[in-house]
This record gives sequence, C-alpha cells and structure tokens, in this order.
Amino acid sequence: MEFYYILAIVYSIEGTELDAQIILPSSSECDKVIRTLEDLSDTLPANLFCINTGKLSSSIRPVLRPSSLLENN
Repeated sequence: MEFYYILAIVYSIEGTELDAQIILPSSSECDKVIRTLEDLSDTLPANLFCINTGKLSSSIRPVLRPSSLLENN
C-alpha cells in the first residue's frame, strides 16, 4: 500500500517565514522531488521534507484465481 505525501518547503525571505506544499502519490516520488530541489534548498535556504498524509494513494487489488477464470468461460 502507498500513501499520499506532502512535500513541504519552508523558507524565509526578509524575516518572513513562507511555506509551500505539494501533494505527491508516494514517498519515492517525494524523495525524487527533494533530490531535484536540493539546489533551491541551498539557494534560499529552505527546509524540504515529506509528510505522510495517512491517505491511501493505491492499494493491493484482488486478482481472480485461474480456476475461476476457466469456470466462467
């Protein structure tokens, strides 16, 4: 099972703290985006982190048994 993740970007500009959030379908996608944004993190500077939402983005789906397929034909 996979969960939706929020990529949080927290940074300060002239003493004002700002944040941005992006919803992603899995932790691996969130990790990829963080690696892509490492230069941005160094430039601003910004804190980047992933937050698990607890909401399922995909789950294991049941599959018919092969014998059930033969009986239906």
